[in-house]
Amino acid sequence: MKRIFASCLVVALVLVAAGLVAEDRPGIAGAVPEPPVVVIEVDPDSVPAALERLEEAEATVLAHLAPYRWLVVGASSEVAGTAGVRGVSGWKPEQGVTVDLRQRAETKSISDQKQSVVVALAPGADLDRAGERFSAAGALVTWIDSSAEPAPQLGLRVSDHRLGDLVEALAETPELVWADASAPVRLLNGQSVWRCQSGVRHRTPIHDRGIRGEGQVIGIMDTGLDADDCRFRDSGAGLPALNGPTGTDVDLAQRKVLAVDFHWSEDWPVWGGGWDDHGHGTHVAGSAAGDELGNGVHERVDGMAPAARLVIQDGGFLFDDCGDLPGLGCPMKPLVPVLEQAWLQGARIHSNSWGDEENILPLGRYTERTADVDRFMWQHKETLVLFAAGNAGPWDGTVISPSTGKNGISVGATDSGDAQVPCVAGFSSRGWTRDGRIKPDVVVPGWAIVSAATNLWVPDPSCFEAVSSGTSMAAPTAAGLAALVRQYFTDGYHPTGIARPEDAVTPSAALVKAVLIASAVDLTTMGCDHEPAPSRDQGWGLIQLDTALAVPGGGYRLLIDDHREGFASADDEPVRLDVAVTGGGPLEVVLVWTDPPSTSLADANLINDLDLTISGPDGVYMGNSFVGGFTVPGGEPDRVNNVEVIRLPAATKGIWTIEVGPHAIPVPGQDFALVATGKLRPQTGPRAAGGRAGP
Repeated sequence: MKRIFASCLVVALVLVAAGLVAEDRPGIAGAVPEPPVVVIEVDPDSVPAALERLEEAEATVLAHLAPYRWLVVGASSEVAGTAGVRGVSGWKPEQGVTVDLRQRAETKSISDQKQSVVVALAPGADLDRAGERFSAAGALVTWIDSSAEPAPQLGLRVSDHRLGDLVEALAETPELVWADASAPVRLLNGQSVWRCQSGVRHRTPIHDRGIRGEGQVIGIMDTGLDADDCRFRDSGAGLPALNGPTGTDVDLAQRKVLAVDFHWSEDWPVWGGGWDDHGHGTHVAGSAAGDELGNGVHERVDGMAPAARLVIQDGGFLFDDCGDLPGLGCPMKPLVPVLEQAWLQGARIHSNSWGDEENILPLGRYTERTADVDRFMWQHKETLVLFAAGNAGPWDGTVISPSTGKNGISVGATDSGDAQVPCVAGFSSRGWTRDGRIKPDVVVPGWAIVSAATNLWVPDPSCFEAVSSGTSMAAPTAAGLAALVRQYFTDGYHPTGIARPEDAVTPSAALVKAVLIASAVDLTTMGCDHEPAPSRDQGWGLIQLDTALAVPGGGYRLLIDDHREGFASADDEPVRLDVAVTGGGPLEVVLVWTDPPSTSLADANLINDLDLTISGPDGVYMGNSFVGGFTVPGGEPDRVNNVEVIRLPAATKGIWTIEVGPHAIPVPGQDFALVATGKLRPQTGPRAAGGRAGP
């Protein structure tokens, strides 16, 4: 089996006691206000007023410990008792040390094995002096990032036998926002085309409609790319644009690879050489968008979206105790700049076949690097980020970070798409996340995948192939399928199933995700011995696009509301949409929203909470109230997930009302995407302003 590539309130108190200075101790310099970190409790009914008061005080919310319990930076204690603020309490620095890091320190190991720790300090802290303090406790400072979000950060390496000393130093650092253990980054290492389009051998209705990824750009962070492989090279345009870790040049004349961004200096191609000296990156790129003949048509081992183009981010390869991708740092650096680079180069889908070391327990964690992905997607609502779920199955609770995030898609692996019954592969990591969210989201084939192989040298044209297995192979497959879904909307295939420029829209990432989930087929209906979806092994099921992307003559409709006008508070009126069910058969409704980022310090990671309800001739149903693979009447509202689904095996003809309502909105402006599939037609558009309901 392949190893998987894989708010803080610095209180600006006016100290009237002249001459007050900081305690004479080693560490962070300057007279530090007390307390440097506080927690603000906010009245749920007065969130806008609280945010306005904090803005007036030039304060910034950095993290949500709970929906209405915030860590903030940059205000005075006078905000307590003002509009919307229930109270301000002190934040002890030891509270910023995560449970996982503290537990590792308490083992009191005498080993010299190195551990990685990531630390965030309040803005304004002297990072260099902080580094000196942590060095005195036995840690090596490997990087400092003063511009990291949500707060300045340091990466540390420390031997097991000094970890307790470091934790003690952290717990005595007043500016500490959080400190978390960081596991090494590991790589997570056909027949998927027809399996994920129709489920019928060699039938590809999505490709047949001319939806092959045209106009879409997929970003991939991996070991690099053999850019002159036949599936990627452009004989007329030559090699693609080349950048360092911050460059954003692209070559729009390229038929496949717009740019290669080198995040590891040793891969920088001064005189040519091994741009991918492992082969993992070339293989996954081929699964997403490889195109051997350059005609945008799938043949042999081409990718899911052969007409899509690529932005490659080369993280290098160097296997050691700190990870496989040295370009991501040791420990892993903040991910927002990495994702931002690909976004500036045009990528609106981003695939990642790596994650935290699956052998380092516990798994299923929401880490600060997980929060980076959620933060980026909250800031870039049209970009969908996908991660391999991990190769630590078949045990429960083994999905790895950053695949544990809320907003992206966690991809598990099934057996070969050519298998008669493609059940979940034994190695594929299982859910749930530690706070109980449904992960993985979906599964696609990841066993014995044939794709492109590197010949370890550029320029030296080749056309090699290799077979590999893992959720590493599943993630780019799902990314290619996401590109097809996105093209369905950008080329105006919705609502008629025929491309019409007047119907072209730019979908949110939440809408693309909702369609992928709506297309998922429960593997138990195919004979697999799994728990019915949603389940720990398959999530919502195996992607099969023709069950969601309606085409002429398909017998069912796809209705959408990509609702861009967000809820401002929990008091807002729900959005309601009436649909007419015109014939018997399944009815499925999927609600997805891109949620604000959480933190490793939180026990539960959902911030804004919406509720999905439908009502009609058969009763009232709530999202995620499942028994035996189908939604049952009644039930309790879901307070954990930002994906809610209703699946009915058969819906009675008549008028049904779909309702999306806000339960908790601590961060105003929560938009959402709603998808409904079945034999139906719209009766009314959304009854609240904004959004678009497709006919």
